[in-house]
Amino acid sequence: MKKLLVVLVLSVALFVFAEVGVYPDKIVVGTFQALSGPYAVIGQEMSKGMLAYFNWINKNNGVYGRKIELIIADDQLNPTKTVVEVKRLVESDKVFAIVGGLGTYGCLAVMDYLEQNKVPFVYQGAGTSLLVVPPKRYIFGVQPDYTLEGQLIAKFFVENLKKKKIGVIYMANDVGKEGLAAVKMRLEKYGMKPALEIAYNPLETDYSALAVDVLKVSPDAIVIYGFLTDTVRWIKTLKDYGVDADIVTTYANADPSFINLAGKYAEGVYLTGWVPLATPDRPEFLRDYQRAVAIFQESYPNQIMSSYAVAGFIAAEVFVEGLVRAGPDLTREKLVEALETFNHWDGILAKDITWGPGLRRGKSTMYFMKIENGIFTPVTDLIGLD
Repeated sequence: MKKLLVVLVLSVALFVFAEVGVYPDKIVVGTFQALSGPYAVIGQEMSKGMLAYFNWINKNNGVYGRKIELIIADDQLNPTKTVVEVKRLVESDKVFAIVGGLGTYGCLAVMDYLEQNKVPFVYQGAGTSLLVVPPKRYIFGVQPDYTLEGQLIAKFFVENLKKKKIGVIYMANDVGKEGLAAVKMRLEKYGMKPALEIAYNPLETDYSALAVDVLKVSPDAIVIYGFLTDTVRWIKTLKDYGVDADIVTTYANADPSFINLAGKYAEGVYLTGWVPLATPDRPEFLRDYQRAVAIFQESYPNQIMSSYAVAGFIAAEVFVEGLVRAGPDLTREKLVEALETFNHWDGILAKDITWGPGLRRGKSTMYFMKIENGIFTPVTDLIGLD
């Protein structure tokens, strides 16, 4: 009887002190993605990248013998749905953490909820600095934010390309406004101001009237803070109107689909990047990319890794590295402490990731690439702010 009582007490103690979502044989994590709706191509690809990496980890005995079980909630990139789905993941599915959520507004909509409930949120498919500045204990960003990126774009134009008249064309929303503010912030350091500022509605289909305003100023460089289709529309309009200026756009457009949509108009356009390009002159990156593709194709044979799948892959690999560092006695607090030990960490595709107490901006460096002969070609190494 005493022996039975001891066993029962120990069982209760283990149950009480066990971490949410952590079991002897698995770790349950959640993510929210647009699996349906107009942005499904992004969410589906990002999900594939995460699943491929987790499948590979699970095939190789998991993390300390625990497999990773990923629950994917379809929020259709609708922030209202994001809130509902994330609460379900946390309160009903009892996930250990949220990994790789997609969409700026959805990430912002659940940020405070996850912080208050002490649920780690590792990697956001979003570029707003509000996620990481000021830092929150349980929110770990990886992708560069638009405040960092905008400053680096201004630095690149002035210091690398020696530009004097820089115009900014930006979406009239939080993304575009943050990018504009960042460019202006850096230009002030050079005693400069934008030669042109144009806000636009990304849902509009004709930018001809606004293009006339660009012609009047005749800038020698233009930043376009827009996403895929509207950025391509702007570039086509500007070039058709004879605007002869170097153009830089955000890393959110650094996908082969951008080149496919823009066609000949893509030639000469600069983009920012944060995942190094796998080119023959950089054999270490080429090796890592080939390894990632091999891992990806174990789950998705003969499929090509899109940039969105790469993002999901990176989300999964930084999370797994955190699990490894946290040790076999896994808790949410130990995961947070483990992630704070990242110091310029390189994974297979993730490069130069740093977190620490009071530091949640994972990336502080980016590089610039140029589209030449229909191919993304790097023109700088990773650069940071000085």
